Amino acid sequence: MELMNTVVRRDISGNVVEFLGEGGEAVSVTIAPGYEGKADNELVETAKQMMVQIVAFGRPDVGIPVSRAPSELYTFEYQDKGIVRIMAGISLPNLKAVQDEVNRSAVDLWRDALDRAEAPVGWAVRARDASGEIVAACTYEELQLRDT
Repeated sequence: MELMNTVVRRDISGNVVEFLGEGGEAVSVTIAPGYEGKADNELVETAKQMMVQIVAFGRPDVGIPVSRAPSELYTFEYQDKGIVRIMAGISLPNLKAVQDEVNRSAVDLWRDALDRAEAPVGWAVRARDASGEIVAACTYEELQLRDT
């Protein structure tokens, strides 16, 4: 699907981000409650993150063009309020893309914590390669330094 437009709809049932393709294709992502007051661009980024995570569930090849070289599979670990979520099988083309996704995800967690008037510590997001080695990480302390 070649993306032509992105539409954010807000109603009483929640926020919906629609990605519209040139041939009439559409992908809709309904975002769970808790994102009220977020800007459209933040909702679009959240929807993109949700779609990346969906690809991780047993079908890392879904949505990847056949002409692109195979990507490595990584396991992402997200720490929020002492709970660690693990997302395995995330396909990214290189370590820079892994670090970029780790940083972006950490910023999202940090913003959510600030919205709750919390100041978490320790690591926020990290990624492991297929052998289990940590290849990228971002801590809450790093994010605090960036904000100053």
